[in-house]
Amino acid sequence: MKKLIALMLGFLAPFAVAQVVRTATITWTAPTQNVDGSTITEAVTYNLYQGAQGSATKPRVATGLTAGSRVVSGLPAGTVCFEVTAVTASGGESAKSNEGCKTFPFSAPNTVTITVQ
Repeated sequence: MKKLIALMLGFLAPFAVAQVVRTATITWTAPTQNVDGSTITEAVTYNLYQGAQGSATKPRVATGLTAGSRVVSGLPAGTVCFEVTAVTASGGESAKSNEGCKTFPFSAPNTVTITVQ
């Protein structure tokens, strides 16, 4: 009996843990005007903030972004939200964008069971 159990565990080991990689792609449109309506003339980079839905204090998770999108991976289960700010070359930071959220299920298959008879 011990040999059979060892054989089954050895057979199941490669299948016991499935990696669930949760990713979100955040995209934004570059601003063209300052708050006062004047045209933006400075170079602009972006800061990305991530946190709980409705939180006013999301931590900054990326700075100096230059593209209009970012892929974030390794996210937890549940609802994860993002906001973006524009930063001018002189260091002025805009107000945060609207909040964009993505929900990942808490229960995802993470094991495969095989019965050998």
